[in-house]
Formats: sequence, structure tokens, C-alpha cells
Amino acid sequence: MAAAPQPPPLPESMANLPDDILLSILSRIPCKADRARMSIVCKAWRAVLVRLKAPRPRPLPWLLLPTPLLGGSTRVACALSGFRVHHYLTINPLGARCFGSHDGAWLFLSCGESKKRSHLLLDVRSSRIRDLPGEILRWNDPDAHRMVILAATLSSSPDDPNCVVAAIVAASRDPDSTPGAVPPFPPVQRCAAFWRMGWPRAIEIPLDASQAVPSVEDVVYHDGAFRFLLTHGDHILVCTPTMGHAGNLMTDWELIRFHPGGRIYDEHFIRARYLIESRGGLLLVVRFMADRTQPWTSMFKVFLAIERKTTPDVDTDADFPLAKYPWSWSELDTLGGRMLFIGYGCSRSYESDQYPGFKDGIYFSDDSKFYDEAMIFGKDNVVTYPCSDNGKWSEGHVQRCFPKPDPSDYSAPVWLLP
Repeated sequence: MAAAPQPPPLPESMANLPDDILLSILSRIPCKADRARMSIVCKAWRAVLVRLKAPRPRPLPWLLLPTPLLGGSTRVACALSGFRVHHYLTINPLGARCFGSHDGAWLFLSCGESKKRSHLLLDVRSSRIRDLPGEILRWNDPDAHRMVILAATLSSSPDDPNCVVAAIVAASRDPDSTPGAVPPFPPVQRCAAFWRMGWPRAIEIPLDASQAVPSVEDVVYHDGAFRFLLTHGDHILVCTPTMGHAGNLMTDWELIRFHPGGRIYDEHFIRARYLIESRGGLLLVVRFMADRTQPWTSMFKVFLAIERKTTPDVDTDADFPLAKYPWSWSELDTLGGRMLFIGYGCSRSYESDQYPGFKDGIYFSDDSKFYDEAMIFGKDNVVTYPCSDNGKWSEGHVQRCFPKPDPSDYSAPVWLLP
């Protein structure tokens, strides 16, 4: 039998290319894992990487794709590497629900138990853990109530002694109710809350009396304050934390109302809304689906928060006067060189010109069950998260660019922020 043909030897002529061409090539291999694989191809390529020490752009978020508990690990898809799976992470405790992340590879986890909820902040790189509250003190109520954290964000690194956490939580009305009970579910309310890192309990932030309780949808830390997005009217609740002389935490809050004009949604159904800081400003990203019966992402619209400049003396809008509605959401025609990674409490903006080969776009994950309290408070060991609506929206089209995921019985996909 004739011997199988052998592949030609790997060329080492790359080492002889001019440095500017080499740097151009390396700029299109921004992923650390890809460069590590490149370094083992041959001595010449390894020598080039060592000699040039080509800078890499700011890392982009990884998408964690949970698998069924039987699989025992979480796949990590890397946007810098063409959305390929680079790693498999074992998240301890196994089967914890992920509900967001913070810069530095900190991951928010919720671990369900029969009579209580345990929330953790895990450093994926070092396995360090910060405990988070499982109870909340409601407004004008002396009792502590059990709660489940749905989304959260931080004012600074968890290692900062002055770090403050703001969150959207589902809290029971009855302090003796058990969130982990099987149907019928205990009565719960969604509310905004905050606490200082290390506190055993969260504190509810009171909403304006005219706002419906379930309207809190997203939270972001921007310009020294936490900003909660209220679905009804797309208004924003601003909560500013300050430290007193004795080291105690105080908060000032106000409701900023937005003029209803400028947001045209046509015949599309709103699937979700997100707040994201970008270039010093604040963006509202609205995610749509074409049909309520088929909850697949169909398109996006992006709006920039603009302070209205109209002089009160000539403001003739009697229904929405400037004094009460000083801000408006102005729709952007294009993303203007932005790459947006959206997720409740952890959206981030990046500049596409810093990543050769990348275009403007919005990267999204399947968080369709993120606020589904029947899922979060429901019976364990049931496949509840489809994890299938992940992708990128660019130039008016949705691309299913991430690996095909499996359904998960414990968590939706989330971004892991580098």
C-alpha cells in the first residue's frame, strides 16, 4: 500500500517579513489563546511573538454558555477569536444561576437551597468569593424579607473597602415565606436595592409612588451614581451613594423623567431594554422581537440621553413641560463606531476601530428568562433556559455567530467581563 502523502513542511519565512507587516498580521490575532497556539507552530513564529511583543487590544467579554448539570462545565465563547469555544470552566458551586459579572472576571452567582438563597461574587481567575446578602429591609417595614438578586452592578472593584452594590431583586412580602418553594409560588415584588460590600442585608430604594413596582428593568453605574431604568416611560431613578464622616453609607435619590417623544417602535414588540455607558454618555438599547409567540431577537434601536435645552419661558408642551421632563431619548442613526455588549447590569461599550476586522454591532445573549420569577422561584431540575437566542446585530441584520448551545436547567448565558 502506498504511503499516505505527507503535508508540506511549515514555512518559516514569516520571520523574514518586515516588522510592519508582522505587526499587521498580529493585530488580527488579538486573542491571547490564539497567540499561544500560534507560538507552538514553529520556532520562527515563536521568535516573532517574543521579539515584537505586539500589543493586544482591550479584551472583549466572553460569553458563558451553561450546559446541563450532567455536563458539569460551562463553555466559554470568545468574540476575539471568531466566537469559538476556548475554555471550559467549572463554576463552583455547581449548578449556580449566573446573573451578571463585573470587570476583572467577577461573576455573580445565586445558589438555590430549600429554605434560603445564597448569593456570591466569584473571582473566576483566583476562586476568591465575596458573600452577598440574601435578605432585604423593605421601605417602612421593620422585618427582613428574603430576596433573590436578578441583576446587580458595583460602584468599584469588590476589593475597594468603599464598594457599593446596587441591584434589582425579587423580594417576598411575607418574611416567613420561602423563595425556593414549589408552586404555588410565594408572593414576590421586584424592587431596587443597595448595600455596601460585606453587609448581611440589602436596603430597598423607594420608588416614586406613581411607578408600578415591576417596572425596574436594568441598572448601571454612571457618573458617580447608580441609574435604574424604569420600563414605564423609560425614566431613570438616580441613586447617589456617599460616605459619612463615621464611615456610614448614605444615599440621595431622585427620579429623572424623560419626554416621551423621539422613540418610535413601529410594529415591533419590545423584548428587553438595557442601559449602557458609552463615551461619557448614557445609552438606552431597546431589543425587539417580531412576534410575541416567537421570542427571537429581530432588531435593535439605540437612544442617547439628551438634556433638553428649551427655555422654560417658551416651553409650550403643556402635557410634558420641561420642568418635569427635562431629558429626552434621541435615537441614533448609526452606532458610530461602537461595539455594544448588552446584559442586565453588565453592559459594556467598545470602539470598533481598536479591533482590526471588527465592525459596529450589538452582541446579545439569551436572557429571555432573566426576570421570569416562575423560573427562578420554581421547581429544581427542570430545563428552563433555552440559551439559544445569542448573536450579533450588525448593519440591520441578526447573525447567529456563537456556538450552538444546549438548554440549561440552572442558568441563562451571561457575559464574563475581563
